[in-house]
Amino acid sequence: MTAIDLVTFELGRLHKAFDAALEGLTPDQLHQVPAAHPAANTIAWGVWHYARTEDNVVRFILQNRRPIVWQEGGYADKLGLPPIAQGTGMSTAEAQALRIKDLGLFREYVARVWASTDEYLATVDPAALGATVTIKPLGTMPAIRALAQVCVSHGFTHVGEIALARTLVGAQTTGEA
Repeated sequence: MTAIDLVTFELGRLHKAFDAALEGLTPDQLHQVPAAHPAANTIAWGVWHYARTEDNVVRFILQNRRPIVWQEGGYADKLGLPPIAQGTGMSTAEAQALRIKDLGLFREYVARVWASTDEYLATVDPAALGATVTIKPLGTMPAIRALAQVCVSHGFTHVGEIALARTLVGAQTTGEA
């Protein structure tokens, strides 16, 4: 198994877990602050933040400033969400206030991000993954580490948060991960 094979496999598992995380939620559960904790993130914010992060990393950073799916599809305007922000550095109050008003359209965006990532991984030259890239605010790293750390590892962290949040907002668990 190559590094690309491993990243592709793990991102596939991650994408399925994020997709499952949205299943069966009411709008209230999607936007409820888990246990009303003042520092907790909503499920909506967690999925939005991760999808925006993967979109930015895979498209903009790893593909030499390729326009991101978020911009290409006009999703910020369509969904009434921030055009540039992806959640990193957002205050807790801002994160808790984020609302996904059209879950179907948002899921369309997410599916397009997953497909774009799959396309990239299927065609990337393995040598390109040794190139140094800059991920703000983390600094420079090889492209393969950007995929492994910022996408895979970071993503599974949010999937875990969302699994707990589903329990705390009264949604059934998904069993995915």
